[in-house]
Amino acid sequence: MAVTPVMSKTATLGDATANSGTSAADLMNNFMTLLVAQMKNQDPTNPMDNNQMTSQLAQFNTASGVEQLNDTLNNVGTLVSSMQQMNAASWVGRKVMIAGTPVIDNASSRAAFSLESDADQVEVTLTDKEGNAWRAELHNVKAGVHHVSLDELSDFQPSDPPTDATYSLSFAATNSSGDAPGIVALKEAKVDSVAFSSSGSVLQLGIDGSATLGQVYEIE
Repeated sequence: MAVTPVMSKTATLGDATANSGTSAADLMNNFMTLLVAQMKNQDPTNPMDNNQMTSQLAQFNTASGVEQLNDTLNNVGTLVSSMQQMNAASWVGRKVMIAGTPVIDNASSRAAFSLESDADQVEVTLTDKEGNAWRAELHNVKAGVHHVSLDELSDFQPSDPPTDATYSLSFAATNSSGDAPGIVALKEAKVDSVAFSSSGSVLQLGIDGSATLGQVYEIE
């Protein structure tokens, strides 16, 4: 016989419905109150089915366990978020690499790019303020963040670029198979301050705007 509410005991049911909460604990309390009422008023010739009662109790215990686990995970998430914010505060004054167009103004200046997967060739293009372009190639480049400078590049086409000019850099990656691995040009920015919001920490980068922690490719 299924465990069902008995409506003849209005006072008992009134106690059960007084707590209208929806948490697992509230539902369990209501269920137990109704179960006691059912047991008091059951037909002795047709008693309750113990298997069904046990099954329903097991379901409530499972719901209570899931609710407690969710509460624990929420607390852990809050703690992790707080630790990330405290860690981000230590970045003030340091340099980070974010997506953007890198600019170099002398032979030793460095630019960077992030490669999603290994590439047979990465073409590096330098463009000056007048729109003149020079191209060099890097070969057998592994996935990850790479830094380059004019001193480290060679065999420019159509000729070697002047070393006293300012250039913006762009990158393109290819493989002999014809596919093009993803590549992102990176620019350097300095962390002036860190702002905290409900969605996480935001690095304030002065003239370079702002960036979330997930937008930082490298910190120096």
